[in-house]
Amino acid sequence: MPLKTLQNQLPTALPASPWQGVYRLAPEDFLVEEVLGFEPEGQGEHLYLWIEKNGSNTLFVAQELARSAGIHPKAVAYSGLKDRHAITRQWFSLHLAGKADPAIADLNGANWQVLKMVRHPRKLKRGTHRSNHFTLRLRVDNADETTGSWLKERWQQIIQQGAPNYFGPQRFGRGGQNLTKALDWLMANPPQKPPKRQEKSLYLSALRSALFNAWLAKTLTEQHWQAPLAGSCFNLQGTRSYFADPAATNIAERLAKGDINAAGPLAGKGNLQSAGSALAAETAFCEDYLPYWQALEKQGLTLDYKPLRMLPQATEFNWQAPWLTLSFTLPSGCFATSLLSELITAQDAQLA
Repeated sequence: MPLKTLQNQLPTALPASPWQGVYRLAPEDFLVEEVLGFEPEGQGEHLYLWIEKNGSNTLFVAQELARSAGIHPKAVAYSGLKDRHAITRQWFSLHLAGKADPAIADLNGANWQVLKMVRHPRKLKRGTHRSNHFTLRLRVDNADETTGSWLKERWQQIIQQGAPNYFGPQRFGRGGQNLTKALDWLMANPPQKPPKRQEKSLYLSALRSALFNAWLAKTLTEQHWQAPLAGSCFNLQGTRSYFADPAATNIAERLAKGDINAAGPLAGKGNLQSAGSALAAETAFCEDYLPYWQALEKQGLTLDYKPLRMLPQATEFNWQAPWLTLSFTLPSGCFATSLLSELITAQDAQLA
C-alpha cells in the first residue's frame, strides 16, 4: 500500500467504535498544557516564557517573539509543536546573554500572552518537556441510551492496555500535504532544490513519521503489537530511553505493568538495535521502503526508537449526552488524536 494512503487507513488495536462525533468545534474544546518536568533555576542566559496561545501555531509565535525581542529567530527555542486550533500553554526560551528581560507587554501578541518569565542556564531543546496534559470535549452525533456506558468501558480498556502510539494527522499537514511535498522533493529525478530550512524540517519529520506509522500498523496487523517479537527493543515508560536485551525473562510482566513498551525504529543513519526475529522483521521492513529510508539517511537523520504504545495517565471521564469530556496526560511526542481513535470515530471540525 502506498505510504500516503496508509496514513488514512491505520488499523486500531481494539474493534472499531460504533460511535461517531466531532471534536475541536471551538478552541476551548481542545486544551493542551506542557508539563516541563523541572523548574527553571531563576538565573542564566536564557529567558523562559510560559505562554498561553489560541489561534496561532508554535512556529509563528516563535518568529514573533524573536522580532519583538530583537534577536535572531535561531535564538528562540521551544520543546514541542502545539496545535493552532486549540488553547495551549507551552514554554519558549529566548537567548538573551547580557541583555535585560523585555517587558511582558512587548512580548504579548494578539493570540497569545506571556503568563510567566524566568531565567535558566540552558536553552529549551525539542522534546525536553516530560509530558502534555489534555482536556478534550467531543460531541457524539449518534448517541443513544447505551453510549455513555459503552464509552466508559472502552475508556477503561484503553487506560489498561494503552493505545497504538501513531503520529497523528497534524504531523502530515492539512490533507497530508507535508508528506506529499516530502516525497515530491526527496524522490524527484533529477533532484530538486531543497526547501527552506523550516519547511525542510517539517517534510523530513512527516516522511519519518509515516514510516514509523507503517511499522506500527504492521505490528498490529501481524499481531505482535502486544506480544513483541523476540529480540525487540523496549522503551522505558515515560522516557526516551530504550534498550535491547534478548536474554531478559521478565518482559511480559513488565509490559503488563506498564513499566516498559515495545519500541519501533525511526528511520536514520545507524544500525538497527534489535536482534533475532525482530531484527529480521525490521530489516525486511527497511528493504520494503528502502528509497525513503536512504533519503532520510542522506539528510542526516539518526536512527532512533519510539514506543509503540502510549499509556494515558491522570485520566478523567465525563459523559453528559451528547458531550464527552476526557482529561489525561501523555508523554511528550504522543498524539491525543491517535488515542482518541481507539475510543470513537471522530472528525476534527477544523479539517472539515
